[in-house]
Amino acid sequence: MDRRGFIKICAGSAAALAMGVPRVWAEDFRDFSQALLTDTDGAPLKASTLGTEEAYIFHYPYKGVPCFLINLGKPAASMTLSGDPLSAEKGPYTWPGGVGKTSNLVSYVAICTHQLSAPNKDISYLRYAASGSELAGAPGKIVCCAHGTIFDPAKGAEHIFGPATYPLVPVRLEYNPVDDSLAATGIAGHHLIDQYFKSYKRDLIKEFGPGVYRESVGGHTIMQLLSKYSESIPAC
Repeated sequence: MDRRGFIKICAGSAAALAMGVPRVWAEDFRDFSQALLTDTDGAPLKASTLGTEEAYIFHYPYKGVPCFLINLGKPAASMTLSGDPLSAEKGPYTWPGGVGKTSNLVSYVAICTHQLSAPNKDISYLRYAASGSELAGAPGKIVCCAHGTIFDPAKGAEHIFGPATYPLVPVRLEYNPVDDSLAATGIAGHHLIDQYFKSYKRDLIKEFGPGVYRESVGGHTIMQLLSKYSESIPAC
């Protein structure tokens, strides 16, 4: 962990705490404009070409909201997230499971539900530990190295261990079997994004420009490996 990244995390965490972290991050899915996932050249990504060794990152539904897409390498069935601590304040919500030819692709807003740690171009404390790690133990988990939380992407990104109490917010994907393309069409609620924008306003303005981080991504959004997006990804 470098000093600059540590300072950023601490500043963001303090801001989130000062504003009061809400009791719920997710609810029923909210529709947003469909955004086709493309490569850096603007060509539609082929789901069958996606690797399993790390998460991919894209932004949706706004230019300042990072999201992960993960190829689990195995099917992920839909499930209802309910009961403490997975219950949403407005009632349980249904995670639709994976998409793709074998239901192996899942997506979540890449903002930790503990104190809003999220990837930026300098550093990402949140990552997919495909092969496991000291913190994750078992392979195939999302870990947040900022404060030591583990999420299970194969089960709606439910909380497994650490200070977070809520799952990561799911992103709804649509798969087109005709051309093997993927598109984002919605997310489960908006509470986390509202809080993230308030807590990290200065950083988001610096990275994207005044007001740009709140703009819709439009009809497509670029996706790339997390290691290509963030300069540093601490291991934990």
